[in-house]
Amino acid sequence: MAAKRILTSRATQNMIVADDVYTSDDKLVIPEGTVLTEDIIDSLKEYGVFAIRIKVDEDGNNAAAENEKVMPAGDEVLNEQRQEIKNSAEQEQESFLKQVKESKEFEVFHSAFVDSVDNLKNVFSKVVMHNEQIDGESILSDVENVVSKGRNSIHILDMLQCMRGYDDVTYVHSVNVALLSNMIGRIVYPDISDEELKVLTLAGLLHDIGKMMVPDNIIQKKGRLTLPEYNLVKTHVLFGNNILKGIDNLDPRIAEVAMRHHERCDGTGYPGGYKREQIEPFARIVAIADTYDAMTSDRAYRAAICPFDVIEMFEREGIVKYDVEFLLPFLEKAVQAYMNTNVRLSTNQIGKVIMINKNEFSKPVVQVGDEFYDLSKETNDIVIDKVLI
Repeated sequence: MAAKRILTSRATQNMIVADDVYTSDDKLVIPEGTVLTEDIIDSLKEYGVFAIRIKVDEDGNNAAAENEKVMPAGDEVLNEQRQEIKNSAEQEQESFLKQVKESKEFEVFHSAFVDSVDNLKNVFSKVVMHNEQIDGESILSDVENVVSKGRNSIHILDMLQCMRGYDDVTYVHSVNVALLSNMIGRIVYPDISDEELKVLTLAGLLHDIGKMMVPDNIIQKKGRLTLPEYNLVKTHVLFGNNILKGIDNLDPRIAEVAMRHHERCDGTGYPGGYKREQIEPFARIVAIADTYDAMTSDRAYRAAICPFDVIEMFEREGIVKYDVEFLLPFLEKAVQAYMNTNVRLSTNQIGKVIMINKNEFSKPVVQVGDEFYDLSKETNDIVIDKVLI
């Protein structure tokens, strides 16, 4: 029977799972043949499973569950031979990112990054708890030091990918967003002045400072937020704006970015439902950096989403929600960072990204042994399931 790949958010009851479904750290969630229920779909979302493959008939319609043997969600019916082959292949293939992680350059980058995070924690604490002024030059100097450890934008993206899993989520995320915003600014504004780039970078660093006013047990909650909890989290943009507006000699755009980085160009964001023309350009840049880093990072309530799934989301939905003037150049750089990187396909084969598809960044050409898969032309929905580090 044929299969097709769908987003978990579009899954419905009685669909039949075509493959074993794993978390990002290779733990079995449900086996092949499981018939989906609402509870199972909710569990998939909580485990951070972004997409699944379901069985379809020859016409591409969802297969009927009545004709399928129902597999209990907790039943261990794993195909051991296939798992052994997959594990063996992963062990034999040394990932490009693993080489990066073991390099002297990464050791230096890691040290500078950690110093930047530690300093930012102190700054946030002083501003929020003691109402002190922000030493913008100090934290900017830290970020510029981190940037200087990378040879170019793609190299910095490689380094950031290798930093995944580091603790202190809010602070690490803030440094990541600052680095990504700095990178996007230099790409889309080649002649940007040093002063303007500093404003953009500092806006990225401070965009989430309002989260210091949201209870930590909500920020770190495992599982889905209730509606009241989610509404409370959304107030971080108001808190951040108020905190930053009260700081002397701070460019007013930085407070505006804190307020508007969750606005979307089609008017679906918050807090004001602003559209593109109403949103500060630096806020449009930080919105892209914020979303990309949040989705590709582990969170208390879900595992990191495969970067190629995130890029696909940007290609599919982001064109209307984000400023394409900033988005498309960023996506091109982001996907270039995965050149020569080992990946696991939805077929459980291990391959290497060897060519970027300029028309569909999320679907590159992958080499598996002597075979080449152009994922943009595959008719059987072969996709990249995981980047191997």
